[in-house]
Amino acid sequence: MNNLPAVLEIYGELLDDAVVTAEQMARMNAARATFNELRTILLAQIVPSLDGGWSNPIATEIESRLESITLATGNFFWKSRHAGAAHDAVHVGGVQ
Repeated sequence: MNNLPAVLEIYGELLDDAVVTAEQMARMNAARATFNELRTILLAQIVPSLDGGWSNPIATEIESRLESITLATGNFFWKSRHAGAAHDAVHVGGVQ
């Protein structure tokens, strides 16, 4: 017997198409790469060196702040991150 509802409601947000220039995408890709380097340094080197390592409350704060930079604030063109990550613009018009 099928217990599924007759109508399935899907909730979400419909987003407009993203339009950015190659230079804007290059800047965003560079910012994303630099942020990922910072994340690696913090999580692989700094947090383990804290007293208590991952048990230290500062480790939780660092991890929380890193997540909020990308998700909560919408930085790095987060809503269209898949389009951004797929675009290989890195050096456009002097942007490096």
